[in-house]
Amino acid sequence: MTQSSPAMPPLPSGSNGIGPCPEGDRPAALAVLYRRVHEALRPGLIADALDEASQGRVDLSGLWVARRRGKIVGALLTHSLAGRAVAFWPPEVEGFWGRASMAEGLVRAALEQASGDGAGLAQALLDESSPKHAAADLARAGMPRVADLISMTRGTDGKPIDRGDAPSMEWRPFSDDTRDAFRAALTASYRGSLDMPELEGIRSLDDVLASHSAGGRFDPGRWQLGTIPGEPSASAVVLLADQPDRSAWEVAYLGLTPAARGRGLGLTALARALELAAPYVIRVELAVDSRNTPALRLYERAGFREFDRRSVHLAVFRPAAG
Repeated sequence: MTQSSPAMPPLPSGSNGIGPCPEGDRPAALAVLYRRVHEALRPGLIADALDEASQGRVDLSGLWVARRRGKIVGALLTHSLAGRAVAFWPPEVEGFWGRASMAEGLVRAALEQASGDGAGLAQALLDESSPKHAAADLARAGMPRVADLISMTRGTDGKPIDRGDAPSMEWRPFSDDTRDAFRAALTASYRGSLDMPELEGIRSLDDVLASHSAGGRFDPGRWQLGTIPGEPSASAVVLLADQPDRSAWEVAYLGLTPAARGRGLGLTALARALELAAPYVIRVELAVDSRNTPALRLYERAGFREFDRRSVHLAVFRPAAG
């Protein structure tokens, strides 16, 4: 990927090729994106998306199109995320000879633009509802599947987590006074992490903090730093975020510093998450890399059960500066 590139101009109507979607062509592009939806429902979905975009609630500036003989036959939606990341949805291309190369071209063009704009990574999550060609299209274009992301949940009113003989921890919320301690513990917790090791060194700590605090869900009281009295290097970080549409809180991040690992403190951290969430929601959710066997065992022991699984496709551009 290039280190920098000027923003690519929209592809003019009537042209052939691949490029960003002009605003006036968004209805036609959305029609392609929704091509697998029943035709009776399609107009309503398109109208809703355009209305949401006009009110600033949906960003369609990351919409890409592919034209053949002047007609839009392919579309791809991307969206910039906090923390120098870009989300990709799989391309939709009408079925004809050359479909695969056009889908690949859409993804490659959008990746090139994201890299040139300074993003550190691009990610796509696929599930059973994704197009049948989606995984192959993304992989050919430079976004291989790296893992499955397993979503797990448990109720907040169930049996308390048995912490065994794990040491007690003192917990402090995120604040100006604890900011430096949070940064130090977060940095240490990323060392040797088994969750998405491909991302190590790609994003700065500021990128990580920005991604976790994005979306209007940040509440400093739900960001917790636990330490063992007398052992400042043995710390746990728990970052919780609200999921109001599901009456749930999400454990957006749980990490232990190397000095805290192997001592049962993961259960202590999960117990703290449930303690904070219980007065407000009926369940807690989290997601874990399918390759992270120790974390999976930990969550199962704490009563979490799988409810969703998505494959992660990733493109990494460059390490974070500094």
